[in-house]
Amino acid sequence: MKRMFCAVALAFAFVTAAAAQGAPIGDATFVGRIDLTVGIARLAEIARTDDSRALAAISGDAALLLFGTLSKPVVQSEEPFRAVVEFLEGEWIGTSKLVLHRVFLVFSGEKYREFLDGASGKRTVVIARNASIGTSKDGASDVYMDVVSVRPIF
Repeated sequence: MKRMFCAVALAFAFVTAAAAQGAPIGDATFVGRIDLTVGIARLAEIARTDDSRALAAISGDAALLLFGTLSKPVVQSEEPFRAVVEFLEGEWIGTSKLVLHRVFLVFSGEKYREFLDGASGKRTVVIARNASIGTSKDGASDVYMDVVSVRPIF
């Protein structure tokens, strides 16, 4: 009886976790080339060195698949909806130092409004394109990208 209860409880937990992933928000039917070789750390390095040639190679017709954690969104416009969100990735250096890399994601369109209300701190998978270098509020050079689709992981 205990084994059966544990099996049912584990199956329920697995199904609940799988369902919590949610559907993609944005363009779920994106058709195009996705570059899997560039991550947030590389984009942050390009912004730090202001390497416009490297950014031009990235911001061609391909989109990027990025994994990271969303920060609190800053709404720039209510109508039409437009918000900018810092997207973070951590990198351990040795066992005692953590370096954060960031890019800024631009969410345009009503489809993102509800998602961004509770998005702060969520790990997500993002398809983004049109990379450009801009200056953030703290005066640093950062990469800004337009979101095509986003899917929360947990």
